[in-house]
Amino acid sequence: MTGGQNDGLVSGDRHMTRAELDDHAARAAQGFIDIGVRAGDSIALFLRNDFAFFEASVAAQQLGAYAVPINWHFKAEEVEYILNDCRARVFIVHADLWPVMAHVVPSGVHVFIVPTPPELASAYGASPQQSRVPAEAQNWNDWVAAQTPAQNLPPPATDSMIYTSGTTGNPKAVRRNPATPEQREKSLWLRKHVYGFAPDMVAAVPGPLYHSAPNSFGLRAALSGKGVVLVPRFDPEGLLALIERYRISHMFMVPTMFVRMLKLPKEVREKYEVSSLRYIIHAAAPCPPEAKRQMIEWWGPIIHEF
Repeated sequence: MTGGQNDGLVSGDRHMTRAELDDHAARAAQGFIDIGVRAGDSIALFLRNDFAFFEASVAAQQLGAYAVPINWHFKAEEVEYILNDCRARVFIVHADLWPVMAHVVPSGVHVFIVPTPPELASAYGASPQQSRVPAEAQNWNDWVAAQTPAQNLPPPATDSMIYTSGTTGNPKAVRRNPATPEQREKSLWLRKHVYGFAPDMVAAVPGPLYHSAPNSFGLRAALSGKGVVLVPRFDPEGLLALIERYRISHMFMVPTMFVRMLKLPKEVREKYEVSSLRYIIHAAAPCPPEAKRQMIEWWGPIIHEF
């Protein structure tokens, strides 16, 4: 990665190295253990794309617990249903999203509030006051820093448990059993040959991590690649600027993103250097053939559908 960062996570002007991510996840894992989180328990995440999402998800996996990302567009009653349905032991939420959810968290659930960082506050119109953790609340960053890193944790045993959009009644989730060593080996093969993963990859995550494919792609890229650039909110030209600045090589995208990028004026599209791109994977909806043809003409034969 360029721009002063060579590994780990980037969001806006912030950078977290892979070593720092590993340390924070180990600290969070020990903290979860100390408050009674065990294998099979659920840790609910009401977060936008941020470092805390990775810290908590990796920590949960190391314990054999389930990170449960929740669509932050959901209404309070939908969130309440999920928290009860998954029997959440922990609820982690961005500061600006907390006020409308405070009244629906079941008793006994440990709540941690993440300060809304500047790039997310700017993208979603949160004021400095809304972005701060209330004085009486538990600040996620402070809590993680105060923990002792867990030792001798096993390899990640679980994946995130993601709920559907709830378009046919209440949201539903599939709770997968922990992967066996053989299944983990097959998953590594799959990520290499389907996602195009490579140790030197620099990935961008332009989609929300509460969706299954960006979640799997982003978490695995952070643990097996060189670096991951988090996109606070999808913006076609903004994404092109990130590709050029950080020499992005891999991305997971959806057809709507292709369509919006192709709507940029030709002179804007040609202004940015995108030759670093090596592997673009897309899914979620059928891709219009004309859009895919134009993307291949623009970026080359590197666009793959699964």
